[in-house]
Amino acid sequence: MIRWSECDPYGHVNHAAYLVLFEDLRVAHWQALTGATLAPDRPGPVVAQLDVRYLRGVRFNDAVTLTCRTVSFRRSSYVQEYALLKDGEPCCTARAVCVVTRQDSGEKVPLTPEWRALLQAQGAEAG
Repeated sequence: MIRWSECDPYGHVNHAAYLVLFEDLRVAHWQALTGATLAPDRPGPVVAQLDVRYLRGVRFNDAVTLTCRTVSFRRSSYVQEYALLKDGEPCCTARAVCVVTRQDSGEKVPLTPEWRALLQAQGAEAG
C-alpha cells in the first residue's frame, strides 16, 4: 500500500520513493542471500548504475506489488531487475548494477562460491 509520505503534493508517488522501495528489496535480497544483516564491517552491495522507467502513475493508498530478481552476476557484481505493479501492470521498472564492496574501504569483494551458487539457483546467469 502506498503511504502518503511516498507521495508528492499532487498525491502521486514521488520519483525518488520508487528507488527507496527498490532499495528495500535489494537489502532484503542481500540479507537473505548472505544470511547476515548489512553492517559497516561486512561486505555489501553498492549501486554502481541504475536505470529507471516510469510507466504509469501510482497514487496514495494504491495497492501495489514489488518484484526483484537477479538476472546475472560477475566476479564482484550482479544485475538486478525490479518492478512495481498495480493491478498486475508495471508502473515502474528498474535495472541496477550492484558491486559488492567493503564498506570501510570501498574495495571490491568477490562473490563467494556459496553466493554464486545461490544466485544461479535463483535463475541468475554467470557472466
